[in-house]
Amino acid sequence: MYNLEYYRKWSKTPSGRKSQILKTWKYKGILGDLSFIYDTHYLPATECWVCNKEFKTTKNKHCDHDHDTGEFRQVLCCACNTRDSWKKYF
Repeated sequence: MYNLEYYRKWSKTPSGRKSQILKTWKYKGILGDLSFIYDTHYLPATECWVCNKEFKTTKNKHCDHDHDTGEFRQVLCCACNTRDSWKKYF
C-alpha cells in the first residue's frame, strides 16, 4: 500500500509530473520515444505551434498526434487541438 500524501507531493515534482504526462500519452495511443518528445518538444514549448497563443497553464498545452498511426505531430493549445482548425493551413 502506498502513502497518499507522499504520492500527492511526488506528483507535483518535475519527475512526477513528467511520469504522469507520459502515462497519459501512452494511454491515448501516442507512439515513439515519449520521453524524447516530452524533453525536446513539449516541455520547451511556450506557445501553440499553429496560432502562436502563449500557454497560460499546462492544462492548455496538448500533444497532438495522428489517431491512426499514433505518431506525434505538434504541441497545440486546447482550441487548436479540439477543433483541428490547424489542418486547413497544411
